[in-house]
Amino acid sequence: MSIEIKSDINNLELFSENYPFRLPLRIRNFEKETEFAKFSKNCERIIRTSMEYKLWRNYIVDILGINECAITKENVSEVSVEVHHHIPSLYILIKTIINKNIEKEIEFSTFDICLESIQLHFENKVGYVVLINSIHEKFHNGFLNIPTKMVKGNYKEFLSEYNRYIDEDDLEVINSRLNIVECSSGWSRDNYPGL
Repeated sequence: MSIEIKSDINNLELFSENYPFRLPLRIRNFEKETEFAKFSKNCERIIRTSMEYKLWRNYIVDILGINECAITKENVSEVSVEVHHHIPSLYILIKTIINKNIEKEIEFSTFDICLESIQLHFENKVGYVVLINSIHEKFHNGFLNIPTKMVKGNYKEFLSEYNRYIDEDDLEVINSRLNIVECSSGWSRDNYPGL
């Protein structure tokens, strides 16, 4: 038996007269929390490896000259620097966009979520801090607090627009970061504790 696959162009679905199941391009929700997490992590990976994300990062570091670690004041000519998403983290940003689409009952694909995330970067609504690699690692290992005065980008506008879609646990993380006023690191250009 030959199976003919057809396309419903208006609804972006594949189907066959032989089977009741239709395959839509876009989704509305997730049946399991693990599917939500897997989808979110996939979007995060795609964004981090995209040309647009690299252009955004390079614009900050190379063109605008924000190429000095906010903590140690070392610059890109001395060490490697990274642009750290702070308020919100990239993962929280993605989850929030997904939550918005689910709540508003807007069907979406991986690429819709990635596009909105990149647009928020280019609208300067993502908070970020430039850090050297080891300081960035120190933050992610839980040994560094970053005060909001060091955060670049208009993250307050993101919070204003997307606040209602942020998960309660993620909102707690964001609020704890917003309350940090002093850096917990004693590190500086010429003072690396423990050396």
